[in-house]
Amino acid sequence: MKRLIALFAMLALPAFADCSGQNLIPGLAAPARAALAAAVATYPFPTGNAWRAVKPGSTITIIGTLHLYDPRMEGMMQTLGPLVDAADLVLAEASPEAEAQLKSAIAANPALLIRPTGPTLPEVLTKPEWAALSAELTARGVPPFMAAKFQPWYVSMLLGIPTCAIAALADGPTGLDQMVMNRAARAGIPILSLEPYDTVFRAFGALSDAEQITMIRAALVTIPGAADQFATLTAAYFAGQHRQIWEFTRQQAATIPGTDPGQMATDFNLMEQALLTGRTVPWMDVLLPGAMGKTVVVAVGAAHLSGEKGLLYLLQQAGYTLTEIPLLPQTNPAP
Repeated sequence: MKRLIALFAMLALPAFADCSGQNLIPGLAAPARAALAAAVATYPFPTGNAWRAVKPGSTITIIGTLHLYDPRMEGMMQTLGPLVDAADLVLAEASPEAEAQLKSAIAANPALLIRPTGPTLPEVLTKPEWAALSAELTARGVPPFMAAKFQPWYVSMLLGIPTCAIAALADGPTGLDQMVMNRAARAGIPILSLEPYDTVFRAFGALSDAEQITMIRAALVTIPGAADQFATLTAAYFAGQHRQIWEFTRQQAATIPGTDPGQMATDFNLMEQALLTGRTVPWMDVLLPGAMGKTVVVAVGAAHLSGEKGLLYLLQQAGYTLTEIPLLPQTNPAP
């Protein structure tokens, strides 16, 4: 399950110059590369970071994003910026209003991130596990005595972020979705959220304590390879290979020592439902009526684009004709 948590944590980040790592996909053995390509090919709309969906009276631009800045996004915005300027409405996972609601909710209810009752992490982990976790948290600027009562899923998210990226989370430039919203704000275009501000909290809250603790334990095993996973993800993203990211994560999860294939499949499906498809499908209840008679831009994490429960296929099923929007070549280097 940690591989999935790392996926979502790393999808929120760019490839910083001081985050060194190696793209693992070119080095896969031929059978593994073939299996990865075959898996990707089974899904509708597995590639492309920008698409146009059209039906009479409605045009939707769909942008798959990373959530923090990478210089290559400047080239992407050369193509996407004018499309934002022409929109009647921008929809994102979290609008500025929703982000403000989230901050207020955490301030008013710390239990969203901190467990008010129950055992602390040192009490449920072994001494070696807690020592290793303490070292990783310290490296990320989080005092272990504070993290001892964090919600375990939140700790797993922290561990999924390479230490070299922590500073950028605090004060670095913002990513493609924020660039889109900034452009819309300057043009006076309304920005709305596709989901309530507390959606992810509710998704993680549905996981059992045992499942959350398992996520931490698996995280401690896989941290040494985080920089390479990070580099692999960003290389695939800027090549427009968003489904490849997901299927590579699935493939790599099966290589964790001691992994039970059946349990891995169950965990993978659980996280896919909680953080991907379980969110994407309800977005259509906002997107379809919001797009009637309008030109709309949708900016969401790239993992939400592909598959039968991805935005692109769902729009096609709703009667839209889809066409990929070519981006500047320098934004799409080969993986």
